[in-house]
Amino acid sequence: MSGKRIARSSFRVAASACTVLALTLVSACAGSDAATTGEAEKAELPVKKAQGKPIVIGMINNDSNAAGNFANVGQATRAAVKYINNNLGGAGGRPIRLEYCASNGTSAASANCAAQLLQEKPATVIGGLDLGSDGSIPVLAKAGVPYLSPTPTSSADLTSPTSFSFVAGSAPSQGAAATYAAKELKTKKAAVLFNENPQARLTAEKFVRNVLKAHGVSHVTMAPFSANETDMAGPLSHALKGGTDTVFGIMPEAGCVNVLKAKQSLASTANYFFSGNCAAPSVLKAGGSAAEGTYFPVSVQPANADTPDTKAFRSAMARYAPSVDLGVYPESAFGTAVTLSRVLAKIDKPDDPSAVMSALRGLKNQPTFVGPKVTCDGKQVKSLPSVCSDKVRIVKSENGELKDDAGRWYPE
Repeated sequence: MSGKRIARSSFRVAASACTVLALTLVSACAGSDAATTGEAEKAELPVKKAQGKPIVIGMINNDSNAAGNFANVGQATRAAVKYINNNLGGAGGRPIRLEYCASNGTSAASANCAAQLLQEKPATVIGGLDLGSDGSIPVLAKAGVPYLSPTPTSSADLTSPTSFSFVAGSAPSQGAAATYAAKELKTKKAAVLFNENPQARLTAEKFVRNVLKAHGVSHVTMAPFSANETDMAGPLSHALKGGTDTVFGIMPEAGCVNVLKAKQSLASTANYFFSGNCAAPSVLKAGGSAAEGTYFPVSVQPANADTPDTKAFRSAMARYAPSVDLGVYPESAFGTAVTLSRVLAKIDKPDDPSAVMSALRGLKNQPTFVGPKVTCDGKQVKSLPSVCSDKVRIVKSENGELKDDAGRWYPE
């Protein structure tokens, strides 16, 4: 069996695509300063416990594999389920039961997880960071079970008619960043650093270079590099030739750290835009002073923002998953689960996958938890029908924290 055994998590009354290389495209989530958890521990949460028959929700996630450790995505989702069941009164009064399957990042393992989860009769399945979703989504689609992706990266995540994402994901986020750089920062010459693989190149060309050129930035240097390259001084020097004033980076977190080190060694003063996964506190800390002033397009409100949703998120994570870093993927996974509970609450038959599918397809201008309003009509992002919003927040690193630079969902 390629997937790990399903671990059942029933949280009723607790008191307290894709290949591994597609990770270079993940940019759905926001980071924050981990210090915010200290304040969050003091915050009060309402007490409203769910009762009755649980609604079964499945989840497929790559806890750990060669690409990295993403157990925090599963932990954040479990925390969200506890928050929903203990503090929000469940989904329409009923508790959610999370059925969890850990895959190893391959399509075969994720397909196996999907088959296992179907035995539990889930109303829907959340793909946390399911790198093998090209295997799992077809299995679920055949059974008529909708799939929700908090970090859409694969072709199945982004284009399947039975897949939905409440966040923009990598490609639209990069397009928004390119628009911001051209219109707001008045970029004249740009460069795009990216891992040389088909997915990253597609995003670099279609959603960065082409968008920049559409906004009048005629000089755009493409600077691909090997996935095994750790000394980024050479690729960055190439990117900076000719007076480049804005650099875009599409890569995993470790690559962002390496670029920041190269930026410091080269004393570069250009503007830098990294994909949202690099807004993680660990990246900002490792980047040190070189991270100061860097920009990130993120698909949820920055976790350190002063909003009702982010305050509730920090409080719930402090109570139910205090060891989890509040950055990168966890916030998006948490928000997806809470938003899903709101959708389920309005359905007469929330256990019925076909009813859930219809409800998701019918969402129009629907507020989401820590995210933008979504419309899941398949028309929000051209050629990416699974994405229900193209809106992001453009955040900037200042003094080790993230500042919402645009101050609004962007583009307007």
